[in-house]
Amino acid sequence: AVVAALAQQGVAASVVASVPADADAVVFLGGLRPVATVDEAVAVNREAFQASRAVAARLTAQGGAFVTVQDTGGDFGLSGVDGTRAYLGGVSALARTAALEWPKAAVKAIDLARGTRTAAELAQALVTELLQGGNTLEVGLRADGQRSTLASVLTPSPSAAADNIGKTSVVVASGGARGVTAACLIALAQAKQPRIVLLGRTALADEPEALRGLADEAGLKRALLQRAQAQGVKPTPADINAQLANVLALREVRATLSAMQAAGSDARYLAVDVADAAALGAALDSVRQDWGPITALVHGAGVLADKRIEDKTDAQFDRVFDTKVSGLRALLAATANDPLTAVCLFSSVAARSGNLGQCDYAMANEVLNLVACAEQARRGAGCVVRAIGWGPWDGGMVTPSLKSHFEHMGVALIPLAAGAQRFVDEL
Repeated sequence: AVVAALAQQGVAASVVASVPADADAVVFLGGLRPVATVDEAVAVNREAFQASRAVAARLTAQGGAFVTVQDTGGDFGLSGVDGTRAYLGGVSALARTAALEWPKAAVKAIDLARGTRTAAELAQALVTELLQGGNTLEVGLRADGQRSTLASVLTPSPSAAADNIGKTSVVVASGGARGVTAACLIALAQAKQPRIVLLGRTALADEPEALRGLADEAGLKRALLQRAQAQGVKPTPADINAQLANVLALREVRATLSAMQAAGSDARYLAVDVADAAALGAALDSVRQDWGPITALVHGAGVLADKRIEDKTDAQFDRVFDTKVSGLRALLAATANDPLTAVCLFSSVAARSGNLGQCDYAMANEVLNLVACAEQARRGAGCVVRAIGWGPWDGGMVTPSLKSHFEHMGVALIPLAAGAQRFVDEL
C-alpha cells in the first residue's frame, strides 16, 4: 500500500525482505507489525538495526533518506497503553542516532497508530508525512488524524518526600555493586536505610594474602605476576590486566557493601547472571525467605561497545542491547508476584537525543523508557516508576578519554554526589 501511494506521487519504490546496500532511501515498516509476544517485539529492534547498517555507508557518503515507522500509540509510548509493543520502541532511537551519524541524509522517526484504519489509509497518512512533513525528526500520527511532535521540558525533581521506601523495604538492584549505581544506592541507604540486594556477575572470593595492603596498580601487578610465577605460570600482560580488573572489582563490591551497612542498611551481594531466569529466581527466593517480599527494583546494569552503525556487528549490538532489555525482562518476570512500590530504570539521554556510535545503547534505553511508561500505567499510583535519562557521569563508564571528549563538546558531567541525590529525590 505504501508503494502504491508513493507511485501515485511519482516516487518509485519496492517492497524488500532485506535492504540492498545501493538503496537511496529506506522506509522501515517493521514497527507496524502486529506482535503477539515480547520476543517478537524485541526482534523488531534488531531488524531495524540491520536495515540501517545495510545502507549506512551509502547514506553517510552520499545522503538519502531513512525512516523508521512504529506503532506505539502515536505518542512514542508515553501513554503506556501497550506493554508488549513498548519493547519495539527502540527503533525511534535508532533514527535519532542515524540522524547524527549521517548528516547528509534525511532521517525521520514516525509513530503511526494503526487504530482501525485500513492499510491504504495508513499508507496515505504515512506518505503524506514523508512528502509534506518537512525535516521534523520525530512525528506522532495518532489514529484520529492528529499530528504531534516530541519536546523535552525542563522539570524540577520532586521535593515532597514519598513514603514508598523505608527500613522494611527490600530493594533489588542490578549493576548496583559498582560505579554510579552503587553511589546512588549508598545515597538511598543514607536517606532511608532499606534492605538492599545487589546483583552482579563477579563472584565474591577471598583476596589472595599477597595482595592485601597493596593499593597502587603497579604494586598489585607485580604481586600478581610473582604469584603466577610461583605457581609455575607465565601470564601475558593481558592476563595480569584481567586479574587486576577482577581484584579491583571485588574491592569495589566490598566497599559498596560496607558503605551501605555503615549507613544503616542491611546489604548483601548475590553473584548471579540476571539473564538466567532460573538462577535469578532461586537467588530472590533466598532473599524472600530471609527478608520477605521484594518491594523495589533498580535496574542499573549497562555496557557499551561504541561503533558507528556501519561498523557495528550483530554480536556487539546484542551484548549492549540485551544487557539492558533482557535484564529488565528478567527482573520484572522474577518479581511479578511481589508488591513493588518502586521501580527505577537507569536510562540515558542517548535514548532521547541519539549519540554517535551508540545506536544499540540508545535503542535499549528507549525500550526502558517505554516499558517504564507501560509499567506506571499498569501499576498506578501505588508504585513510583521512573526511567531516568542520565547524562554522562563523572565516573562509571565515563573513562578519562571520554571525559575529555565531553568537556570538548561542552557537555557538563554529573558529579557522583549530585547525581546520587537526584536519584533519591526521584524515588
